[in-house]
Amino acid sequence: MIGVIAYLIALGAVKLVVIARGIPIYLDSGESFAFVVMMPLTVTSVYFLAVFTFGLDGDFAARQSMYPSRRLTLPVTTSALTTWPLVYGSAAMIVLWLALRTFGIWPAGTEVPWIWPAFLAASLLAWTQALTWLPYPLPGLRIIAMVLWLGTIDMIALLGLHFKAGEWLMIGILAPQIPLAYVVAHLAVSRARQGEIPDWRDAFAMAKGGRFRRVLNFKSPAAAQAWFEWRRHGWSLPTWVAILLPFELVLLWGATESARLVFTILLAILLTPPFVATFVAAAVSTSSSDPGDASGTNAFVATRPLTDAELVAAKLKMAIRSTLVAWLIVIVAIPIAFELSGTAALALRAWRLDSQILGMSRAVVLSLLILAGCIAATWTQLVQSLYIGLTGRASLIKASVFLAIGFFVLFGPLVEWIADTERLGEVWSALPIVFSILVAAKMIAVVWIGLQLYRKRLVSDRTLVSGAAAWTLMVLLLYGVLAWLLDAPHIPHYLIMLVAILTIPLARLSAAPIALASNRHR
Repeated sequence: MIGVIAYLIALGAVKLVVIARGIPIYLDSGESFAFVVMMPLTVTSVYFLAVFTFGLDGDFAARQSMYPSRRLTLPVTTSALTTWPLVYGSAAMIVLWLALRTFGIWPAGTEVPWIWPAFLAASLLAWTQALTWLPYPLPGLRIIAMVLWLGTIDMIALLGLHFKAGEWLMIGILAPQIPLAYVVAHLAVSRARQGEIPDWRDAFAMAKGGRFRRVLNFKSPAAAQAWFEWRRHGWSLPTWVAILLPFELVLLWGATESARLVFTILLAILLTPPFVATFVAAAVSTSSSDPGDASGTNAFVATRPLTDAELVAAKLKMAIRSTLVAWLIVIVAIPIAFELSGTAALALRAWRLDSQILGMSRAVVLSLLILAGCIAATWTQLVQSLYIGLTGRASLIKASVFLAIGFFVLFGPLVEWIADTERLGEVWSALPIVFSILVAAKMIAVVWIGLQLYRKRLVSDRTLVSGAAAWTLMVLLLYGVLAWLLDAPHIPHYLIMLVAILTIPLARLSAAPIALASNRHR
């Protein structure tokens, strides 16, 4: 929140300077608008939805309510448990919209409404709370209900923008959604406090001629821990991606005549899973099974018959599976949306043009490399903060979240500033020195971490050697692909090697067992 407030103050100051100098205050570039306004708005809105619905603390695919059980036993009324998250969450969403609407620099010729988007944000939060806190009779129904209902609200908003509906008409449609969602949320919390969870599993099983029974037999404690991690956090990333994806894909219906706009929307879609993974990682990286003890390790975790490396490996396996499920949703949804929106022809035309410029083989490899990079970035975002979260130190965890949000908020304006001030040449000249320093720091950290892992016997010698060999192979493979794609005299190969070394994660992942060991045994 401190980072967001600082960003809004800076944005407002820039707008005041622009107005004082008589410069037109509307952007001519959609990409500039996306970097300066939409990226901070999207990132912060996702953060608000996750926090005020307690969406990071439970299992989306489970039948029971995701309202934290520790809060259900507090000596307050059900109305208080339901009202205050809605009030504070709605206030945060509304203030965020009004601040960006006031201080943001918007595209030229665009009529941006003032009031009804604030009601849209509040209604989306209210319904997300209601649908998240409701118990469901079958596993997985929560995900389907959230995607369908929130997508419907989003469709109403897009239709209002398309037909330029008046403020009062949209307010009349959206405002009643908030009290209606509150009633549903109140009912959900009330049923959760009474332990009511409907169960239709036996009915569906009996219709097939038998009773629903699920017996899980695990081959080892490590397999059981991997299943437990999946049940706790596995569906968080796919669910949030499935919720946000319709909001982005529907924009294709307004981009049927602009290949550039289609490319911008596609880029935003590809970056959505890594963005969401950044916030999901805050829950994934905790070492406690109790959501109320996110910065510690309770006895239930510390006394499990598993080594520190096995506990970390269970989280890594869960992250791989969660990443693959999330990207399966994205990969399936994009072609369908292209075909239904009529933008498939624009995408194919852009693909043919790129193929002619780059060559078919390079175009195919580049596309696959971008897709693989986005998938790898999603998994990396999920697991790269393990070495911080598993320490159990609240100050480090909060500082890392602050830095992550600050990076997302400031990245766009920084890129715009570099481009507008024509400093790209200076940045390019400084890259070898900057990358060399980063590689040296990374290698020093890797050596120190490797010595700590060996001395404390946190992993076996075979794991250390095989891990180092696998990392080296991936670096060489990435270097070979990039060297083939970027075969140009002004791009030195040593710079490509530095990029490959920095891209493949090693130090932070290797430090996770050390962090858990210090937290588990202190």
